[in-house]
Amino acid sequence: MLRTFKDDQEFYSSLPKKRIGAGVLLFYRGTLLIVQPTYNSGWILPGGTVEGEESPLEGLLREVKEELSLSIQPTHLLSVDYISNRDVKGEYIQFLFAAEELTEQQAQSIQLQEYELRDYSFVNFAKALELLTPAVSKRLQATINHHAQNVGAIYLENGRAMESIMLTKAALPAEFESPLHSPG
Repeated sequence: MLRTFKDDQEFYSSLPKKRIGAGVLLFYRGTLLIVQPTYNSGWILPGGTVEGEESPLEGLLREVKEELSLSIQPTHLLSVDYISNRDVKGEYIQFLFAAEELTEQQAQSIQLQEYELRDYSFVNFAKALELLTPAVSKRLQATINHHAQNVGAIYLENGRAMESIMLTKAALPAEFESPLHSPG
């Protein structure tokens, strides 16, 4: 049976909804900032859930400001990870950004939002992979592996690189080159 809708609003409100999260790699003197939330015994990257009518970048900036009292400058998108509905969290999409390295003043001025975060630490990469939750550790490792050899963001599913979906500059047809960079 064909379902009809009285208007666009009714149609769009009937569509599935996915949660979106945004995280960031924040470095200070060669170490990575990780945080321990109050709702989980593991460690995660700074960031959080994107609210309605908020872009992933806006959500990231808001979350980092609220939870760490930091204003950061993201530099580029590193990865997009689709996480399937495997547990109580349900399915969601996680964006991972890079940002400018924290200054001494920023690193020393971190103030935790106590009802959200229990602790924070600056750790080396190996220690981060050990302490981060399995899903975040897998996402970070896949992202770093990709960026060691490629340029551009990587698409992941459940923290696993989807090699057939890699989009790099070399994968784009010449007609899609920016006219600003054409000769003559």
